[in-house]
Amino acid sequence: CAALPESLLESEFFGHEKGSFTGAYTQKKGKFEFANRGTLFLDEVGVMSANIQVHLLRVLEEKEFSRVGGNEPIKVDIRVISATNKDLRKAIEKGEFREDLYYRLNVVTIELPPLRKRKEDISLLAQHFLSKFALENKREFTGFSPEAMEFLLSYDWPGNIRELENAIERAVILAKDSLITVADLPQENVSLARSASMGKNLKEMEENHILNILCETGGNYSEAAKILGISRMTLYNKAKQYGLNVKKLDSK
Repeated sequence: CAALPESLLESEFFGHEKGSFTGAYTQKKGKFEFANRGTLFLDEVGVMSANIQVHLLRVLEEKEFSRVGGNEPIKVDIRVISATNKDLRKAIEKGEFREDLYYRLNVVTIELPPLRKRKEDISLLAQHFLSKFALENKREFTGFSPEAMEFLLSYDWPGNIRELENAIERAVILAKDSLITVADLPQENVSLARSASMGKNLKEMEENHILNILCETGGNYSEAAKILGISRMTLYNKAKQYGLNVKKLDSK
């Protein structure tokens, strides 16, 4: 839905009559008409204009629409599946999305977590994209090096599947050998992943150090704080942050 301007999107959805606008030399059926008695998938519905939202609501409620430049109602029996990466509840509060349309679309909701929360899918998706782009570029690959796969699994992929797909396509184009290595992947992403990994390692080191000192002092936070060179309150906050079992430590 976001790929086309409103004027073209309305024509793509609902079709147009001959002569309804400049360039409309013939009558054209829209997606809704073609999808009659079937299913239509609408991506990125959260960015639709207010005008398109009104037309879509009419189709869902009345099961009919008119082509651009036409007056004759066209009846359709259609199932609509929509997707968005926006929080539509917040969009409603801001007046950017119609609440009545939201409830018409939100009959059954399937929430797809971001890629960083389903790491188990990354290797499967990476292999799929590798096969896809290898075929398109008429190349053969044996897979990913251990270091390359480690990067793919450690990076957070803020752009989700599209970013992963783009990274694999780039690697296929630039790779000199049949094995994808870290050098073939976007280096700016590799640097970010390494920085994030280093940050995680430092936090783990801090957590272990605090735990060891607390154990050595028998759970005495005042004494442990002096050894660590921080205030007692800071130590309590860090123990809470890392989920350290205070009661268990105090009992030692």
